[in-house]
Amino acid sequence: MKKILLALTLFITLYFIGCDKTTDPNVLVDSKITAKEKVDDVLQKARTDFSSDAKLAAIYGREVDLNGEIDLLNTSSFNAFVYVVQSNTLQSNEFYVPVFAAGPIKSPINFTTMLSFVKDATAGDILNKVFNRLATIAIDPGANYKDSPATIDTALVHGGNVFIEQNSGVMIDMFLLPSKSIDTTLVINNSADWIVNFYSSSKSLVLWINSNTGVVTKLSGN
Repeated sequence: MKKILLALTLFITLYFIGCDKTTDPNVLVDSKITAKEKVDDVLQKARTDFSSDAKLAAIYGREVDLNGEIDLLNTSSFNAFVYVVQSNTLQSNEFYVPVFAAGPIKSPINFTTMLSFVKDATAGDILNKVFNRLATIAIDPGANYKDSPATIDTALVHGGNVFIEQNSGVMIDMFLLPSKSIDTTLVINNSADWIVNFYSSSKSLVLWINSNTGVVTKLSGN
């Protein structure tokens, strides 16, 4: 029930703020976005109302479509990109979501909520450890990583298409994280990797896509 209320609160907030900002019929804005598309907007907002040293720590894509996008006006399901920002000064994180035809707003979604949506036990354990590091590890501004559409394309050819064919009602969640937060033994500090989670009501496939090497590792699958 708490998850349902949280989703409804988020969608009602985003929908009515967006509608209020689009009363001008001459303003045409595409409601679909990719993960990287709103990073600059989020950081600008966070440096104003959170901390002047705010940096991107992670991106959580909830119920991303097969094109690697979410629709800001889709209220039929809980799909969103949640941007996690980190402050070294405050040693804490804040969470933002984009709003249709408006600026980003602080999100009711947090690490606890994110983990509650992850049904796969292996993925949940990995992400729990990663999230505990994100108050001190951010994604380097110069990190080279693919946007969500290209990432989904990679995940589909490495098992995602087969998983979708074999299961009904498949959803896709994805997490962009500092590589060092996933594998603390890495020498490279300025890379960011995606974890993509395909899941149905009873099965899941979790892939780790290394942005530096291009290697795709299956973390979990059943």
